[in-house]
Amino acid sequence: MRGTSLRLLAVSLTLLAATACMGDGGDSSSGNASIRLQVSGEREETAVYRAVVRAFEKDNPQIDVTLVEVADKDDHLAKLATAFSAGDPPDVFLVNFREYSQFVSRGAVAPFEDHLAAQEMDLADYYEEPIEAFTFDGALQCMPQNISSLVVYFNTDLFERAGVEPPFGGWTWDEFRDAALELTTRDVRGVGIEPNVIRLAPFMWSNGGELVDDDTEPTRFTFDDPASREALEFVVSLVRDDEVVPSEREVAAQDLETRFTTGKIAMLLSSRRETPPFREVTGLNFDVLPLPQAERPSGILHSDGYCIAAQSDEQTAAAELIAYATGEQGQTITTLGGRTVPSLESVANSLAFLDPLQAPAHSQVFLDGIPDLRRTPVIPTWPEIEDLAEEILTRAFYEPGYTIDDAIAALEDQTSELFAEGGE
Repeated sequence: MRGTSLRLLAVSLTLLAATACMGDGGDSSSGNASIRLQVSGEREETAVYRAVVRAFEKDNPQIDVTLVEVADKDDHLAKLATAFSAGDPPDVFLVNFREYSQFVSRGAVAPFEDHLAAQEMDLADYYEEPIEAFTFDGALQCMPQNISSLVVYFNTDLFERAGVEPPFGGWTWDEFRDAALELTTRDVRGVGIEPNVIRLAPFMWSNGGELVDDDTEPTRFTFDDPASREALEFVVSLVRDDEVVPSEREVAAQDLETRFTTGKIAMLLSSRRETPPFREVTGLNFDVLPLPQAERPSGILHSDGYCIAAQSDEQTAAAELIAYATGEQGQTITTLGGRTVPSLESVANSLAFLDPLQAPAHSQVFLDGIPDLRRTPVIPTWPEIEDLAEEILTRAFYEPGYTIDDAIAALEDQTSELFAEGGE
């Protein structure tokens, strides 16, 4: 479905680019303004955006904000595609940095950099990594709200029961594997790992390998690089040889997040987005650990940004909302709700984020990993490349007789056209 949605989005945005010059890009309103903000996530996640909108409207009574919540990210992108096609996109929408360039490349985004001075925002107050990720064609296109990374969520009760000491100071691949084996029982699997690029990339980088041949202008995956291949083999061996990862049948019956909340998985690799729903589960005691490392520590950036639709007639009001949401007040609200690792350094280093009485108690793990963060390429076709890669990696994880060589060859063959298209 997602591939179809993205192709529809491409057509929609091409039409938008042809008609964008019909407006002046400014505000049509005088006095009160009404804008729409579209976000994605389960209700536990989007509750923080509802809180931000309420606080913003209280401080800015001249601006009315309608929050459009879409539970599934693929449906979020499909809804955006439909809205752009109809010439009526939301004034503001929140997307991951891996997905925004498809909008920018077709003229659908009004660069937020044009609003920085008017909103009295200083980018030096923010972490550099997400600012760079949302900079495209030499300008800051969307304003990042967070700087999450991939961490290891763990069930503290299951660790204690198995006698495994949480390695908050770091651990090796072998130590990670040993822990997963110790935690695996008849009813519990040691670890949950999704078969996709954003889960595998940190292992490749940590082992001295690369994900693609060029971070800025990629033309192919480099899973055939010896260090990258070794990383893929290590993760696949956890699934096939050690059997510490749930089987495909188990995942089909119950997804990894649910299995973690019900005590069927002791560890889960994910980003900060899991924190709000995990906090809602009665009896679930959890914390976070850094990723295991090989040659060097390495993490992967997870960041979402607020974008202004080029077609919006209320761009000043939209910019005011974004400035509030990514400023101290807005980021404190989303931080207290557990959803984000703040992109604003002052909030990230405050008790709002680092409160040890709120799970996860060791949120410092997210901040400690920032210097070692890397990101996937920013090209318009990257979402489709990721989708194809996940299909292939799923076969590598679960399909009998499907070898690492088969997966590497398929990754090369099936994504080459998309890489070429993304570089045009």
